[in-house]
Amino acid sequence: MTETRNDMPTEHETAAEAARLEAEAEASAAGAETAAIIDRLQQERDDAIAARQRALADFANYQRRSRENEQRERFNGVVAVLRTLLPVLDHFEIAVSQDASRLTVEQLLGGVKMVQAELIKALETHGVQKIEARRGEEFDPYRHEAVLRQPAADVKPNHVVSCLQSGVMVGDMVLRPAKVAVAPEGE
Repeated sequence: MTETRNDMPTEHETAAEAARLEAEAEASAAGAETAAIIDRLQQERDDAIAARQRALADFANYQRRSRENEQRERFNGVVAVLRTLLPVLDHFEIAVSQDASRLTVEQLLGGVKMVQAELIKALETHGVQKIEARRGEEFDPYRHEAVLRQPAADVKPNHVVSCLQSGVMVGDMVLRPAKVAVAPEGE
C-alpha cells in the first residue's frame, strides 16, 4: 500500500511559517532602521569632521593674519619713529658740512642745542618724556636710581640732592631712571 502524503501544510506548519516570515520582516525592518541610523550617524560624523577641518583652517589663517598684522604694525611704528628723526639727521648734516675754521664756539654750541631741541621734539611726538629729579624731591625707586649717597644739610634723608643724569619714560614705562645722589639717613 502506498501512502500518499498530503502536500498541504498543517496548521502548525502554517503558523510556524507565518511566525518565521513575520520575524524576518521585523528583522528586515529593524535592519533597515539600523542602516538608516548608521547612515545618519556617519553623515553627522563626516559633517563634524569637515566642520573641524574648516575651523582648524580658519584658526591657522587667523594666526597667520595676526602675525602679518603684528609685523606690519611693528614696521609702521619703526617707520613713524624714523620719519620724525629725519629732521634731526638733516640738522646734523648741516652742522657737519659747515666750515670749521669759520665757526665760533657759540655757533657750534647753538647748532648742537638746535639739534638737541629737534631730537627732543621728535621723541615727544612718540610719548617719550624726560624724568627730571629736582633737589629736595623725595626719592622714588621707580623713577630714580640712587648712584651715591651725598650729605646735604638742607635736604631731608632719602631725598634727592642732585640729578646726575636725566631719566626717560614712555607713558608709564620707565626706559631709564634718573641717576641721582640721595641724602643719607641719620647723618
